[in-house]
Amino acid sequence: MPIDYGKWDNLDCSSDEDSEPKVTKAPPPPKKADKPVLPPPKEAKGSAWNANNYHWEEQKLDTWGRTRIGDLLAPGGMTHEEIDYKGTRMSLIYSLSKKEVEGDAWTHIRKGKTVVGYNFEIKLNLSGKVKTSSREEQVAGEIHIDLMVDNDADISITLTEGGTLPFSSDIKKRTLHTVEARLARFVTELRDKAAEQRDKAAGVKPGADAVPPSSSPAESGG
Repeated sequence: MPIDYGKWDNLDCSSDEDSEPKVTKAPPPPKKADKPVLPPPKEAKGSAWNANNYHWEEQKLDTWGRTRIGDLLAPGGMTHEEIDYKGTRMSLIYSLSKKEVEGDAWTHIRKGKTVVGYNFEIKLNLSGKVKTSSREEQVAGEIHIDLMVDNDADISITLTEGGTLPFSSDIKKRTLHTVEARLARFVTELRDKAAEQRDKAAGVKPGADAVPPSSSPAESGG
């Protein structure tokens, strides 16, 4: 009987190794989660970006500081001092004028606490006279001031006229006392200015903490 090979014609003889590999698609990446929407911060004291003054915040007061310290040291007009030299009373009459004012001033605010800072180099001209009932001597000189927040003021006074007078040291002492008093006033005003800036940043109205005066019995009708 002859063999029929026709039934083998449609037989798939290809092996699994010859077939093309199936490509599996990677799953899509997960969607990014939306950022949570935070509620606005509660109103707090401090500037807009510095709630409760927690961060170290600096405010510059350079222009105000240079102008104010110059005006205090050299206000115009004459200053009158008294000198007692070996029983003789003399009048020291002089004026101070600005020659140079350089430096800066600033405030640091953190957690409601205010710290002031300053660093100035100042030169003044001194012009005046010393008078007794029968004599008068001209006085002139220069004053150099180094004022820094971490140190006492360094003040040097040089007399270019009147320096050989026997009481020249008394002239310097009286002038030094005046300059120191004016510098102390500047530091006080700087602290007041810093407190004003702090309250303004915190939204505190001027006089908000003031205690109203109590009424007297006459005013209360008692």
